[in-house]
Amino acid sequence: MQRCIVFAIDVEPDGRADVRNDPWSGTAVTLQELMVLRPHLEETCGSPVCFNWFFRFDPQIEQTWGRSDWVLEACPRLIEWVLENRDFTGIHVHLWRCEGHQRRWFNDFADSSWTAQCLRSSIAGYQSIFGVRPVACRFGDRWMGNEEIKLLRAGGIRYDLTVEPGVASEPSPGDPHATVWLPDYRRALRVPYRPSAADFLIPETHSGTDAPNPPLWIVPVTTTQPPRWIPVRRFPFVVKASRALNLVLHPRTTWQQLASEIDRRCHEPLVFLLRSGDLGDPGFFANFKYVIERLASYRSLRNCRFTGVEEAVTSFLQAEKGRV
Repeated sequence: MQRCIVFAIDVEPDGRADVRNDPWSGTAVTLQELMVLRPHLEETCGSPVCFNWFFRFDPQIEQTWGRSDWVLEACPRLIEWVLENRDFTGIHVHLWRCEGHQRRWFNDFADSSWTAQCLRSSIAGYQSIFGVRPVACRFGDRWMGNEEIKLLRAGGIRYDLTVEPGVASEPSPGDPHATVWLPDYRRALRVPYRPSAADFLIPETHSGTDAPNPPLWIVPVTTTQPPRWIPVRRFPFVVKASRALNLVLHPRTTWQQLASEIDRRCHEPLVFLLRSGDLGDPGFFANFKYVIERLASYRSLRNCRFTGVEEAVTSFLQAEKGRV
């Protein structure tokens, strides 16, 4: 059985925090690059390629541009192309909040009612474009907790791709005003699982038949293995931790891990990331090209296929069932 690859793209502005003058140029570049990349991947893989797009419709987008579906204006061809190719789509929910007359933006991770509002806005914005409710989500800045699990279940989300196994707790990047540090995922599983209500980092021990919504699956992002020593800003100041496979960061390490994962014979999905806004930055763009040019011609891709997250989870469960 071929291993499923989930290429997840977060569609959002180039910058963070105050983005009033942001041109979304990186998203336009992302569209151009992936339009060229898809046929090359299909030739190498020998099968159709499905990308996974996670769109921003949260309050920051609505408050900045006056409409949650600003992506239609920012990159009008993108939605059309995604639908033409039957790519998988979901929501990318950031928790940016504006404070005071100076319009200081910060990540409010501590207020569950704000999280609920951001999720509702994202679901409504998605539905306004696609005509159906989303079934997949990625929270911004890898934020996740037990309250978020409850909200995702209540919102009908079936797949969440936020957890980054092996990644240590740290401050939200570029946001000195964030209310709390990001979660510690060093004990998270590296395979899809149904999260426990008591602790989202472990699987539930039984599956009830009276649940009002379909089951929620955590689909972890693939991260570097083995963990490396990295500095952190509190005791013990240096820890062993992993990094997510982000196509614009640490390109040599990312490519080495990607190639190693592609060569592995296993059933869990290979999940790697791209933030569309990053391709507006020349340095990030160069890193992306370093990785993607090697990926597109990598012969071992014949043993894999690029799928939507739903198909990837279904394939994983079938393979696991066959092993029992």
